[in-house]
Amino acid sequence: MSWSEICGHEFQKQFFQRVFQNQTQSHSYLFSGPEGIGKTTFAFEVARLFNCEHPTRDGSCGSCQNCRLINARTHPDVLLLSPRENKILIEDVRDFIFRLGLQRVYGKFRVGIVESTELFSKEEIQNCLLKTVEEPPEKSIIILITSQVQALLPTLLSRCQRINFQLLHQEKIKEFIQKKYTLSDQKALNIAEHSLGCLRNAFSLAEGNQPFIEKSFFLWDWITGENEIFSLGPWFTENKDNIIEILSQLEWYLRDIMLFQFIAGKSERILTFSRYKKRVIEDASRLSPGITSRFILAIEQLEKDLKSNLHYDTTLLHFVLMVREELNSAPRCWN
Repeated sequence: MSWSEICGHEFQKQFFQRVFQNQTQSHSYLFSGPEGIGKTTFAFEVARLFNCEHPTRDGSCGSCQNCRLINARTHPDVLLLSPRENKILIEDVRDFIFRLGLQRVYGKFRVGIVESTELFSKEEIQNCLLKTVEEPPEKSIIILITSQVQALLPTLLSRCQRINFQLLHQEKIKEFIQKKYTLSDQKALNIAEHSLGCLRNAFSLAEGNQPFIEKSFFLWDWITGENEIFSLGPWFTENKDNIIEILSQLEWYLRDIMLFQFIAGKSERILTFSRYKKRVIEDASRLSPGITSRFILAIEQLEKDLKSNLHYDTTLLHFVLMVREELNSAPRCWN
């Protein structure tokens, strides 16, 4: 793999290529941005680049022993710490830190990648990692990945060089999936439009799955309508594996509503959901900015609670009841 095989994120590619060429790497980075846009894939390319035996101006060569082992996720010097059942346990963090300090086997650098860092729910876990971030082993690079920067301790944030990732441009997604799945121009365009800047969504759509945004609209319409709340149970069960992605899409939709509420006509070019502008306008006229803001915060907390492995059905029911209560107590412009 090389930079050309990663969709978008051109600024970040150029940044790390310069860092590599000048050998000015930091010992720790924080990759932040929405879920499903390729942050982990990018982190592995950074690991390849710094361990590649024949690097080029376009990143790693992809064919040397180190590149092949990293591609297969079997390189002994590249470590990945991922959640288990939406949890990151302190014993897993301690094992990760121990392995990061071992002698290198093949690579020039030991690279430790930590996914979903926001799941460090206890300060004890973050403080455990903080000691390693402050005093990392020699020739090591730590990459923390998160979609919720606000969940991390300020002391941990201050020790990392933050690299922000944004939603991908529609044209970049179109070109990427057209090549990957051998799609017609129109098919690739339709998928790119519905992906809403998220490569994971695009892959799901290309493989024939229902768009997460349609599911988020279904959930929103059901909650804000006159439907019986408890009958949502089977739908929640059916969508359990993808509920975080669905909620994330709903959160972005509500952010568009708030954006429109504050800057109206000037917002069209920067709306994530510009293709659903009519719907955005209708909901923006029904919700007050205060309620919109509270719903966004409630979804953020709901995502955090679900990732922390709180009881699935109870946590979702509490959220749905909260939304209904807010709407029922608001002026009757919603009906």
